Amino acid sequence: MPNSAKTEQPDAWLYDRSVLAWMSEPVLSEQLPELYQIFSNYCRWYFALTSETQLSGGRELFFSLSNLYDKFAPESYLQFSLSDYQVFLDPLDARFFQVVNELTSPHSDVKVLSHLLSKGDTFIDIGANHGSFSIVASTLVGNEGYIAAVEPQPRLAKAVEQSLTANAKCNFRVYPLAVGDTEGEIELLIPRGTSGSAGLFPEHSATHEYQVVKVDIRRFENLVDWQSFPGKTVIKLDIEGSECAFLSGAREMITALKPDLIIEVHPGTLKASGITGEVLKNLLQALGYRHYSEIACPEKSFPIEDLSTKNQRNVVMRMKE
Repeated sequence: MPNSAKTEQPDAWLYDRSVLAWMSEPVLSEQLPELYQIFSNYCRWYFALTSETQLSGGRELFFSLSNLYDKFAPESYLQFSLSDYQVFLDPLDARFFQVVNELTSPHSDVKVLSHLLSKGDTFIDIGANHGSFSIVASTLVGNEGYIAAVEPQPRLAKAVEQSLTANAKCNFRVYPLAVGDTEGEIELLIPRGTSGSAGLFPEHSATHEYQVVKVDIRRFENLVDWQSFPGKTVIKLDIEGSECAFLSGAREMITALKPDLIIEVHPGTLKASGITGEVLKNLLQALGYRHYSEIACPEKSFPIEDLSTKNQRNVVMRMKE
């Protein structure tokens, strides 16, 4: 469905020099299929010869190559061997550029998990996308831990399933549906350029060309046997404006388990969903959260009243300092 809005494409950031830097590393780029070697070679050439931060023409080139790839191998996934993980990526979704980044960069947000998880713990990944957080968590919780990953986009749910099968020694479950404060069926809006902006709210997820997929929606605490989760529970929550709906639909579980919460603060998705930052903060406080930490410095906490919701980022919420 085309849209004539003049706002920046939601996937523009994926063609940034910092996101694509791994394509200059032969041990990684050589794992790409031959067709995508064209894109990799262009990246290396362009960034070597210019000081530009954005890959000019990168979006158009990727779409052309991915359309060809889809014709010849429509159901296949890219399999990457990284230093610590085996991962499966959707070759038709440019967000896979960032997934390799997340799993190889020492500055990635997923690194915060090493401060929050121990062997035998439970990790809940709400809005798993390709499963970067779940993959890392699966190596931290050991044999006795547990992973529950929720991803409503069908292709990505399959990718997460394959990656966890390859990496996890613990029990895990991937739920290919949406979660919120209701039960039934919803229309998920998926922008063509990046799965990372998929959601329920047109102002955020349907500003440019997009597809509509009908998926089931459940209240998470009705979906799982949360009373039997082993160890401490940590939740990662990133569902493009539906965070308050998830929290409201998981109130009993959250007040009982008191999990640490990694949550995306995104002024754009808050606005699209009709929720203010103060409403989000009030809900978090009502659930018992009193302090937050920035991802880059999880050891230092601040009162939740001081949390700014004007800047997009992930933060860690805790009930105890």
